[in-house]
Amino acid sequence: MKRANVVSVRSLFSGSTRMRCASSSRGFHWQPAQVAQLLVDLETSARDSIDEEDVPEERLYLGVITTGRAKAGLATLHDGRQRLVVLTMFIAFARDRVLANSERNKLDRMLVRRAFARPPEPRLRLPPEEHAWFAHFILAPGATKRLPATPPPGSPRELLLAARFMEHAFAAYRPEELRNIVDFLLHHTAMVRSVGEHAAPPPRPALSVVPQASPGHYSVAAE
Repeated sequence: MKRANVVSVRSLFSGSTRMRCASSSRGFHWQPAQVAQLLVDLETSARDSIDEEDVPEERLYLGVITTGRAKAGLATLHDGRQRLVVLTMFIAFARDRVLANSERNKLDRMLVRRAFARPPEPRLRLPPEEHAWFAHFILAPGATKRLPATPPPGSPRELLLAARFMEHAFAAYRPEELRNIVDFLLHHTAMVRSVGEHAAPPPRPALSVVPQASPGHYSVAAE
């Protein structure tokens, strides 16, 4: 039996929450155009929120993820890897470019769980063939500023293309604009999380559908 609820993006990347991608799921395959669409959705929604007097409950709905039941905070991610990888990349690029140490540390904790007397654990662990590259060039503090000029042998091509696109996008952000987008992501975005013992990819919701699992108004990111 499955259950679904609306979860803020901030909650997905905080507390004891960690997710590991199912070995049977397809690897990262989004192309730059799809990465660009998600960034445009974030940028546009964040920009529009500036002109509104009060948006405490309005969130951008970023899609659906499907996981198994969490054990000690760790859940297997069956569907939704593409969006979560791009969101993780965005948080990492933002962490390495915000000016305030407090903001940098807050974003870093969303990428890696750090607990006393325990080794650091990534919030999102990719399969072994992708994770070594992801941990070195994305998750490590300052890593997104050290992307190699030429791809090292064995680099996952699609992840590298996404990181290159993200690098180009962040070069165009003004500090104030980046702060606004990060603030919007942390406080006004959400996903639907479907949880079950035997998770399977759910049907994609129509763009006109607004989830009703919790109060608030949701815009829907483009598919």
